[in-house]
Formats: sequence, structure tokens, C-alpha cells
Amino acid sequence: MAVPYPDRRVRKTKEILKSSLLALMREKSFHQISITELVNHADCTRGTFYAHYEQREDLLDEMIEEMFERMTEAYRKPYVGLSVVDFNELPGSSIVLFDHFIENRIFYTTLLDPRTNYNFRETLTRRMEKLFREEFDFIVTERDAHIDTRLFSTYRIHGIIGLILEWIDSGFEHSAAYMGQQLVEILKFNTPRIFVK
Repeated sequence: MAVPYPDRRVRKTKEILKSSLLALMREKSFHQISITELVNHADCTRGTFYAHYEQREDLLDEMIEEMFERMTEAYRKPYVGLSVVDFNELPGSSIVLFDHFIENRIFYTTLLDPRTNYNFRETLTRRMEKLFREEFDFIVTERDAHIDTRLFSTYRIHGIIGLILEWIDSGFEHSAAYMGQQLVEILKFNTPRIFVK
């Protein structure tokens, strides 16, 4: 009979390997980390590593995929069970995506650090863009019927992604609660006129 989930020892071994890889990536480029160095840091053997992964990239890919699954869950939380999201009715406290980034700050700051020499910023941007496009349809009013909704979606999506990335790059300058509230206010904001400096 097949075991549906890895046993506790397998999960524990994989967690140790992941935390060791993350710790080493805080010190050097991903490409500079050897499997020997990784298993020494994890206090296990090369055989143990190869029992679970073929190469370092497989371990890193699994780490990233697991984190993206948790990110997706946090992203969806405010609108679970809804068919329409009204930003005027949505409390900023319901936006828990920022809490996810704070809770996993070591992971995100490490992988987004250019010294790790891994294209995680692009990977994260692509994943968030895919998520936003698959989850929502933007509706324009009759007054705004001339707006290309795909271009509008791109504008909104990359604005939100840029907001998140700048916040992480700033060292999480503001609280998650503040960022959630600001995001809701920004999504409601309309700028028919701007002033030239």
C-alpha cells in the first residue's frame, strides 16, 4: 500500500536540508554552494541528499514551490467564498498577504538579495502576475469603456507587485497591517487629475 504522505523522518530531513540551504544562501551565491557543503551544514550524508533530490536546484525549487503555495493561500484569504470583491467594503485587516511576507521574511530577503545570484525576483513576479490574472477579472464602467482591460490589469498587477517588492527591499519599513490598509485605499483611489511639479 502506498504511503500518501512522507513519514515524519523524511519531512524532518527535508526541512533540515532546506533550512541549511537557506542559511548558506545568506552567506554566498547559490551557485557557490556545493552539495558537500550543504550536507555538512545539515549534518547528513550525500546519500541522504540523493535519496530525496537529484541536484541542488531540485531542493531550491521545492522550497520555492512550497512557499508559493503558502503565499497563494494568504493571497486568497480575503475573498474565499466571494464572487465579487468590493474594495469599499473590504477591511484592510483582511489582507493577510503582507503577514505572509513578514512571517517568511528571512526566506524572501535572502532569495531577493542580488548576492544570492538567483533570479528569484523574476520568478516571484511571474508567479504573482499569473495568480492575479487567473483569480480576477477587472470590470470597467460604461464611463471607462474605452479602457483596454488587459492593459489595465497589467497596470494594476505590476503596481501591486512593485509595492510588495519595494516594501520587502525597504526592510519591511511599515507593518503588515499598515500595508494591507494602504493597498485597499490605493485600489479604491481614482486620479482624474494630477498636479505638475
